[in-house]
Amino acid sequence: MTCIHQGGVLSESPLWVNEEGALYWADILSQKIFRLEIDTGNVTSKYIEYGPVSLIIKVKDYPKLLLISVRSELYFLNWDTFEGDKSLRLLTAVDLGHPDNRCNDGKVDAKGRLWFGTIGKESGSWHEKDAASVYMLTENNYKNPEVKIRPVSISNGIAWSSDNKYMMYIDSSARAISVYDFDLETGKIENGRTLFSFPANNLTGAPDGMTIDRDDNLWVACFNDGKVIKIDPRAGKLLEQHRLPATKITSVMWGGYDYSTLYVTSASKDLTGSELAQQPEAGSVFAITGTGSSGYPMNEFIFKDADKY
Repeated sequence: MTCIHQGGVLSESPLWVNEEGALYWADILSQKIFRLEIDTGNVTSKYIEYGPVSLIIKVKDYPKLLLISVRSELYFLNWDTFEGDKSLRLLTAVDLGHPDNRCNDGKVDAKGRLWFGTIGKESGSWHEKDAASVYMLTENNYKNPEVKIRPVSISNGIAWSSDNKYMMYIDSSARAISVYDFDLETGKIENGRTLFSFPANNLTGAPDGMTIDRDDNLWVACFNDGKVIKIDPRAGKLLEQHRLPATKITSVMWGGYDYSTLYVTSASKDLTGSELAQQPEAGSVFAITGTGSSGYPMNEFIFKDADKY
């Protein structure tokens, strides 16, 4: 395990782009998106004045074009031509009537549709309950994205089985991972049930971001528990635990040119002075190698003529 970028308040949403040899991630509360070139170590960043940035998604067929969330809105951002907020192009807004809500985590399915969720009003570690939703966004419904799960409280990790028959989902407030039957053609989900409970497995903290490996095992960030866990979703069984030098682990994503590096983001938000002294790397981005596992390239958002939108 190595620390590849030191510091951060609430680092999230790691995104590996293979053709660029680059890792992107957001620092939500610093309102920044970072880009690290793995071969050179060169780090650049963009500051979004308008508000908290949480979600970073690659747009298919358009190099360096990203779909990002700011507050409860989604924007296109071209990395190479970005010159401040005026360069952002608004695609959609959700959770209207809930001014304190913001987007949180999301993933693209095998059909190029973006599934993303929101989070209610926050104050320190308190979150408003049942004020958020999960949406499915396509190039056809972007003016009014389809509500898929409502209500939720702290929408987080999403992953699909390799056969696309199941969608795994995390609402962190439930301290569990749910699974739904998934229809790839229609995007329909049904029969939601608990796949893995943190309390039942004597795990403290809460599940946050999540990814899946080539063996269809889940890798889950454990917020307030300082580790990433590996779960067999077929058996609902805890397989491995990987400790990190920060308690607030936020998200995980496979990357590196062969997708065998697990990139892990963390947070320093709400830590006391003494806690920060004990975990100086809190908020950093880490890389775990040598797990014997690897992942798939992330699906990319399909939007025709996105460069002209």
